[in-house]
Amino acid sequence: MLDALELAFSRFNGNSVAPIGTYFNARTFAYYQQASDGTLPQAGTWMFVSTNATMTATQLATAINGVLGSSYTAGNFHSYSAGSDAIPYPGQMSDDA
Repeated sequence: MLDALELAFSRFNGNSVAPIGTYFNARTFAYYQQASDGTLPQAGTWMFVSTNATMTATQLATAINGVLGSSYTAGNFHSYSAGSDAIPYPGQMSDDA
């Protein structure tokens, strides 16, 4: 799954400076949107899905399904939450892609 996403979308690590747009985290199924260039949250690997910073969860599901051939819906995704999605100690995960 990660390989297919990386081939289709650009990859950014958490705490990286990234351009305006919508990002998807495959570890948590969170998405993060920023309206200007800025630093991504420390939550692992982010996929740059679109330059649209107001993309809906339905549009995100459509983009992900197009790449993976999956059938995710808007309900499978959630907006990034620092409390539940952040990685307190990066590099300590079993599969820190």
